[in-house]
Amino acid sequence: MPPRYFSWDPDGRANLAGAPVSGLASAFGTPLYLYDEADLTERIATYVQAFGAENVALAGKAFLTGRLLQLAQEAGLGLDVVSEGELEFALRLGFPAERIIMHGLYKPLSALRTAARQGVGFVVVESPGEVAEVVDVARQEKVKVPVLLRLAPAVDVHTHPSLATGAPASQFGVPIADGQALETVRRLIAAEDAIAFKGYHMHVGSQISTLDPFVSGAAAVGDFVRTVFSETGHWPEVLDLGGGLGITSESPAPSALREAYEVALAGSLSNGPMPRLMSEPGRFIVSPPGVTIYHIVQRKTAADGRTYLIVDGGMSDGPRPALYGAKPDVAVSPRRDGEEIVDIAGMHCESGDIVRRDVTVTRAEVGDLLIVFDTGAYNHSMASHYNRVPVPPVVFVKDGVARPATRRDNLSDWLRLEVR
Repeated sequence: MPPRYFSWDPDGRANLAGAPVSGLASAFGTPLYLYDEADLTERIATYVQAFGAENVALAGKAFLTGRLLQLAQEAGLGLDVVSEGELEFALRLGFPAERIIMHGLYKPLSALRTAARQGVGFVVVESPGEVAEVVDVARQEKVKVPVLLRLAPAVDVHTHPSLATGAPASQFGVPIADGQALETVRRLIAAEDAIAFKGYHMHVGSQISTLDPFVSGAAAVGDFVRTVFSETGHWPEVLDLGGGLGITSESPAPSALREAYEVALAGSLSNGPMPRLMSEPGRFIVSPPGVTIYHIVQRKTAADGRTYLIVDGGMSDGPRPALYGAKPDVAVSPRRDGEEIVDIAGMHCESGDIVRRDVTVTRAEVGDLLIVFDTGAYNHSMASHYNRVPVPPVVFVKDGVARPATRRDNLSDWLRLEVR
C-alpha cells in the first residue's frame, strides 16, 4: 500500500508528504529510501492508543536510525533490540536504557554486561543455558537484572517459513510442552538474588493477517502461567506478546489485537491480576510509510519475449524479494496512458535479483522513476554492499520538507576498513 500522504499530480507525477518525488530523487540521488514521517507517527499513535506508550517497544531490527529513535522516544515508546550492535547504537544516541528490551538468540557476555551496567528494562532469556550467563553477569556487576523468559508456544502460522518464530521447529524460545520451560522457570526463581524474574515473552511470527495465531499463542502462555502458579506460586508482572501484525488491508488493527489478547487470557489468568501486556511492533509501524525510489536505466527484451525494466539498485538495498519471495507493489512516475506487463530486474550480477515479475505498470521509459511500496521495514536494516554497491540514504519527508537521516556510503567508507 502507498504511504498515507502519497499522491499523484494531475500531470501524473508522484508526490510524497507534499514533496515531488522527482525533486527528492534529484536532490538525494537514487536508489533512495523515503519515509512519510506523518504516516509513521500516526501508525505509532494507533499502537499507543491500544496498548499505552509504556507497553509498546518498537522492533529495532525492522528499521533503526537516529531519527526513528527520536520519534519513538518523543512518543514514549520502548525499543526492542536483538544484538549488541543495536543495543550500543541506541545507547550512544541517547535512547533511555530503562526503555530497552534486550533480545537475541545469542547474547555475547559483553552485551549482557552492557545491559546490566546501563540498566536496560528487560533481558529476555532465550535458552535454558542462558540463565547461568545472565545470573553470573548480574552478580559480577552487582546489579539485579530484570528478566523475561521467552516461551516457544508451538503455534503454526501460515506465513513464510522464515517468518514463523513460534512453530514447534523454531529455534526461538524455550519449549513449553516437554517441560523445559517449567524447569527454566525454577532456575530463574532460584536465582532471585541476582535477577528479577518479571514474566514471559512470546512471538509467533510475522506478516500475520488474522487474530487466530496471536490468540493461540496468548492462550498457550496463559495456560503456562496458570501451571507455573500452581507449581511454584510465581505470578508474572509482564506478558510481552511480541509483534508480527500484518500490513495488508485485511489485517486487524492494534486495538483488535489488544482486545483479542485480553479475551484469550481472561480464563487462564483468573487466579490473579492481569499482567502488564506489552507488544513489539516493527513492520506495522515502519513498512507502509517507507518507499524505495529507483531510476529505470534500461529496457530490454529477453529471448522469450518478455520485457525487462532494469533499475539502478536491487537486491543489495531491497533483499526481501530474493529472500522471501516478497511481491511489493510498484508504480512508474510519471504515469502515462497505456499499460504494459514487465519484469523488473535489479542491477546485480544475480539471476535472482528481481524486484517484481509479470507486473502491470503504466508505460515506462528509460529515465522514469520506479517507486517500490511497503519497503520501510527490513530493507535499510538488511541492506548489503553486494557487488560493492552503496547503501542508499534515508530521508524523512513531512509537509513538503525533506530531512535526511543517513547519507549514502561510498568507497572511502569501505577503504577505511581495509587492512594493508
